[in-house]
Order: sequence, then C-alpha cells, then structure tokens
Amino acid sequence: MNLRRFAWFVAAVSAMVLDSELRAADARVVKPPDPDLPQPLDPNVAAPLLESSPFTRAINLSESLALTGVAYVQGKPVATLTDTRNKKSYLVSEVPNEHGWKLAGVTPAAELRFTTVKIMVGPEIVVIRYSNTQLAPAAQVRYPTDSEAIRHDENGKPYVRGSAYLSDADRDRYYNGISREAHDRFREVIRDNREMMFKASPEERAAFAKKVLDKVEADDRARRRN
Repeated sequence: MNLRRFAWFVAAVSAMVLDSELRAADARVVKPPDPDLPQPLDPNVAAPLLESSPFTRAINLSESLALTGVAYVQGKPVATLTDTRNKKSYLVSEVPNEHGWKLAGVTPAAELRFTTVKIMVGPEIVVIRYSNTQLAPAAQVRYPTDSEAIRHDENGKPYVRGSAYLSDADRDRYYNGISREAHDRFREVIRDNREMMFKASPEERAAFAKKVLDKVEADDRARRRN
C-alpha cells in the first residue's frame, strides 16, 4: 500500500469514527417532543384514578347517600343529601346541580322512615332515604324545674343551683372528684353570675355549669401539684 492510499484509508476510518460519535451524541440529547406526534403519558393524569379507583368506588348511590332534609322553596322541592363515606353534603333540586344530579320526585310521609326522594343521575333514577342514624330517636335530656333548681343563699337572695344542670358524670366529679375549696369556688362563680343564670335557657345553664366545673377542677389539680 503506497503512502497516498494509506492516507486515504486513515481519513476514511476517522470519518467513520467521527460519524459514529456524532450519532451517539445525538441519541443522548433529549429533543422536545414533536407536537404533531402522540405525547408521552403524564403520570399525574392518572393520580385521581389511583386515589379513587372506579373499581373500589360505591356504584350504588342509594347505599352511600342519605337524605338529611326536604324543604320547599317558593313551592319547589329541595333535598339535602350527605355522603356517608366522606360526610360531603349535596343540594338537589329540579335544576341539575354541579354534578348533574336532578330531583325527580319527593314522596313525603308522616314517618321519616317512609319518606323518599328520587334523584336522576344521568339516565338512572336513584332512591334516597333517611339514614338509620337519623331515624333513631334522640335521647331526651330532662332539665330541672325552677322549684328544683332555685335556692336561696345565707342572705335570702335566690340563685340557680348550677349542680342541678350537670350530667350524672359531671355531678359525680362535682361531689367526689374535687376538693372542698373547688366545690365552694364552683358555687361562688355560679352565684356571682346569678342574673345571667336566671335569664339563660336550660341548655345555656347546663353549658355554663359544665364550663365552670371544668375550670375549677383544672385549677384544683394545678394547686394540688404545686
């Protein structure tokens, strides 16, 4: 091989090596996607589906929704619903709401357990009733009469006996869980607020008595620690 052919051979090999390196460099460069071609999948798009899979979601809305109330606004029925799973509330009327739900009918009854509403969700009608929790009778709280609650202090001045409005558990704390000093402090605060107690409703009297008891008990414990 003469010198000229050898030089040509070396140049050809060098060109091939350079071209291979350039191709490899191009492969490493991240090029912006062509807008005319399908774009790569964004994993964030699937996040809502992963968090709330349609395969684990309750399909039967009549099992997850409960009726909480029915009212008539300008003669038109309006129903309020709650999702028993996440406690979200919904308002449904004859006009579709933000979810597209529409009130299709109301069947009132003297007893709540027989009251139903029909909700149109897409092409389907879903029947919603009151939940068992709402149908359960509420516990009746008996408050004392004025003759039972009103006492007179050593000066003959009337006051409302705060302990009469405590629950059974709080009354036990009052008589057995605090010191004599805290016991007297409770009565003193109640008497100092006698005007407010006379004007307050039974519920307000009960709430105030509990608040005072909690405060004097906390002060009593702090004093015992010190």
